[in-house]
Amino acid sequence: MTDAAVRADRAPDLLAIGAHTGDVEVTMGALIAAHTRRGARATICHVTLGEGGHKTKTPAEYAPQRRKEAEASARILGADLVCLPHADIGFAGGPEVLANLIDLIRERKPGVVLCHWPGSFHSGHSHAANCALQAVESAPVARIRPKAPPWKVGAVWCPENWEDPFEFHPSLYVDVSDVMDVWEKSCLEHELFRGGALSFRYLDYYKGAMQAHGAVAGCLFAVAVASPWSFSPRKASFLPAG
Repeated sequence: MTDAAVRADRAPDLLAIGAHTGDVEVTMGALIAAHTRRGARATICHVTLGEGGHKTKTPAEYAPQRRKEAEASARILGADLVCLPHADIGFAGGPEVLANLIDLIRERKPGVVLCHWPGSFHSGHSHAANCALQAVESAPVARIRPKAPPWKVGAVWCPENWEDPFEFHPSLYVDVSDVMDVWEKSCLEHELFRGGALSFRYLDYYKGAMQAHGAVAGCLFAVAVASPWSFSPRKASFLPAG
């Protein structure tokens, strides 16, 4: 992404892809709120509902609750919501997931895609990340799923996630100081982030991380993002100075 794009007053449209309901909201929600506040259209895509992630409820019991939580969060963030029909338990990506994401990219035409960082100890996150990156790579190729017009995404960014830490090195800090209240309100729609589904203190972790990144970036709160490994290297006749 160029400096001019970063400085643009109107934020680019977003497609935020997460492995489970909650992943997008807690790690990408502040970015989504920052963009929709500045006139962008945003779409949240949950590849699965994350229905297998409750300490006491069965997937059948938890799935409708997770969908309602996702709908409420999306409304608060000002985003559209897409929940793909893939099961959480045993999720391993695959051609159907890839096809769904290619179609979604072409339908929504985002300028920026947000997804998990591929270096994760959570297999669902790494599978979702790899499918998202393959979909971004495939969406502009007209011969792949030729019924829909191709679309080239301008940039892909991966926000910090405590479960996706391997080789993650921030390359940009995004000031989200003015949308922290929206982010927190969105997260609190989820039992998971109120401490009911699991014991991990998600909001404390991410609010603390954003405060620490804000200290580095010179603002109150910031989200750290990294650009994934490139599959489109630039060609040059000599090494550029900057």
